[in-house]
Amino acid sequence: MRDFNWLVSAPIAHRGLFDTSLSIPENSLAAFRRAAERDIPIELDVQLAHDGTLVVLHDATLERMTGSPLHVSQIGRVDLGRLRLSDSGEPVPTLEQALEVIDGRIPVFIDVRRWSSELSPRLERAVAARIQDYRGPVALQSFDPLAVYRLRRLINDRPVGQVSGALRSASWAAALIGRTMVTNFVTSPDFIAYEFEMLPSPYATFWQRRGIPLLAWTITSAETEARATRVADNFYFDGYLPAAHQGSTI
Repeated sequence: MRDFNWLVSAPIAHRGLFDTSLSIPENSLAAFRRAAERDIPIELDVQLAHDGTLVVLHDATLERMTGSPLHVSQIGRVDLGRLRLSDSGEPVPTLEQALEVIDGRIPVFIDVRRWSSELSPRLERAVAARIQDYRGPVALQSFDPLAVYRLRRLINDRPVGQVSGALRSASWAAALIGRTMVTNFVTSPDFIAYEFEMLPSPYATFWQRRGIPLLAWTITSAETEARATRVADNFYFDGYLPAAHQGSTI
């Protein structure tokens, strides 16, 4: 059996160890570098630009983080290089740049974000190809069961997880399927990342009791951390420093 115990070894910095008060934006090279220097695992988001570049950004559009109204899917690498995150001067990273900065020093959880109804597997194939020779612990995850299914078949030596929760923006049918994670019987994820506010969930507990690690997202205070450690095997955090990382200077 594959050893993926590092999935639950330490709390994970959601979108990197960012701090807007220090002009370190989420999903930035500075946030990733800061986490790596402090031995703190991170999560980051990846999607495809128009020219196939793997872009590290959470939102479907660039507006919130750069001021540009364009969708990531409408832009190419050259134009992307002219944009900056918030008022920080930090570039919008590519996955290649992010992994170069991290350089295998800490575990990386890559959230594969499919914002459109496109059925092409090119996003999953691009991510799988990029991490193929990467030396360092990497986990992949997605809200989309189809992406999980594809990633599990493209990659044999990395853990792949199913993300779920309230799914408030989905249709009632899609939300029901997503929350129950019935697709897990087909996709066989290595771990589950579930929205903290929805825990405990009978669906998440069902898989947890069958040996699938349960990770809660996203914890934002010491008060909620205490409950997260009771209902989940690990968690993603932002806005504060968990007890396990109190020895890390930020």
